[in-house]
Amino acid sequence: MKTRRTWMVFLAIVLVAALPLALAACGEEQSDEGAAGGGEPVTGGTLNVTFQGEPTELDPAIAWEITSWSIQRLTYETFLTYASEPGEPGTELVPALATEVPSAENGGISEDGKVYTFHLKEGVKFAPPVDREVTAEDFKWSFERMMKEPLAPATFFYTGILGAQDFMDGKADEVAGYKAVDDSTVEITLDAPDSSFLMAMTMPFTSVMPKEWADEVGKQIKRKPLGTGPFVIESWTPGQEIVAKRNPNYWDEGKPYLDEIRFDLTTNPSTALLQLQNGEVDILGDGVPSADYQRVKQDPKWSEFTYDAPEIAWYYVFLNALEKPFDDKLVRQAVNHAIDTAKIQKLLAGQAQALNQVYPDGMPGHQRDKVYYEYDPEVAKEMLADAGYPDGFKTTFYGHNVDPFPKLAQAIQADLKAVGIDVDIELMDKATYWDFISLKGSRAGIGLSDWYQDFPDPSDWIGPLFIKASAIDGGANSSFWWDQRVEDLYDQAVNELDPEARITMYEEMQDIIMEEAPTAPLYQPVWNGMFGENVGGYYYHPVWNLNFQDYWKLDGK
Repeated sequence: MKTRRTWMVFLAIVLVAALPLALAACGEEQSDEGAAGGGEPVTGGTLNVTFQGEPTELDPAIAWEITSWSIQRLTYETFLTYASEPGEPGTELVPALATEVPSAENGGISEDGKVYTFHLKEGVKFAPPVDREVTAEDFKWSFERMMKEPLAPATFFYTGILGAQDFMDGKADEVAGYKAVDDSTVEITLDAPDSSFLMAMTMPFTSVMPKEWADEVGKQIKRKPLGTGPFVIESWTPGQEIVAKRNPNYWDEGKPYLDEIRFDLTTNPSTALLQLQNGEVDILGDGVPSADYQRVKQDPKWSEFTYDAPEIAWYYVFLNALEKPFDDKLVRQAVNHAIDTAKIQKLLAGQAQALNQVYPDGMPGHQRDKVYYEYDPEVAKEMLADAGYPDGFKTTFYGHNVDPFPKLAQAIQADLKAVGIDVDIELMDKATYWDFISLKGSRAGIGLSDWYQDFPDPSDWIGPLFIKASAIDGGANSSFWWDQRVEDLYDQAVNELDPEARITMYEEMQDIIMEEAPTAPLYQPVWNGMFGENVGGYYYHPVWNLNFQDYWKLDGK
């Protein structure tokens, strides 16, 4: 039996020490550890940001990609978040709408590790026109809405809550383990202790929204969000721009610093770079184009406005196990041997580092120097022949049209052609692409994807990308692959309280995944961002990436 002391020690190890230290190992190479564009925060002004492509949507129950989350988090908030700091300090759990992070010491986590209590801050109101105080019932309604949403891609993070599966299956009218004790207290009971539960509760899927607003706007909630965050989405002109204005009801006094953020959704990264240097743009949402990176980094003036940081992320090729010939493990393994990842990393000129496994450097479970597949075209050809394709085959390779995907697709096309796989490249706009590869009906056999951490734990790699519950329409598992061995290990790891034993299980999962090869790892990205001369407070967050709500304009204009 686990004692109270054992549970407290476990929390201290996993949630406070082990994961941030693991991330720090990656952060040692970071060249910009603090915020840039310094000085004291200034109130006022408009921040101009460029993205090539728009978010998929801003419904927190569904949206799960970088651009969506960066903008969505301006409007929606959760019980908990991460400290607004770059590098290791940014992995610390801190309260958002809760008064404190639940722990055994403050009574927020029960002795058996199954009951979590969240107390809400007083005076937090929804943005206009709702204009009323948030209650525990709002959190319960928002959570249950997400768990019943047909396209919600991440419900598996929360099925450990007592009664959640019955609610999803239509066997219960509510999630029994999610209780509004009173107006300012939420109590969540789990079936069993879950070592990553607090981190899962930081994800935007658990955001609070007002039911009356969702009822009023209906399906337009994906473009008309309303929550408690520092900004209100004033307008979204499809394919052009999103405008966010300061929320007059925001609870955190003195914030946000900016009056307005304007997101230009039409500009390619190279053009955006020129606009930034001309003072027309403040932040490059897509980062510095790889073709321009070395030139900008060596420029005496502009190098001080660049910001480099290793990312806990990976870029990879997905191989759809539902589609021939990628339903054959030998074919998937052949693709892994066929791609020259060193060439791709060189092509990206300082924006990529080697990654020959599932977990990126800095994520617990990563094994330094571990290589599962060497680049070997001859072995790839032999495997294709053994699979019944001695002359190769023809297929379509999918990607979106934002850098670096087009150049990655071309490099991989050449590598695959060298082993007899003749591919036509099909690129589409970013928002359309992420929806396309998430649907079985698209029948996308092979293409590009990426994954950035939602929270610093290997369950955030396995759960969304490699288990049965994620191999669904609307999910992130574009390979639509799962394996019972991984399922069993994943279920055990969720409830394992011994940190070492738990990570060992995730290493075993990685071994199975790389043997079955539903993906082909390409590289771990390095963020090369850039901000304008009039921007203050710029930094790159280890979990949230671009935290626009923390930035300011030096002249307040």
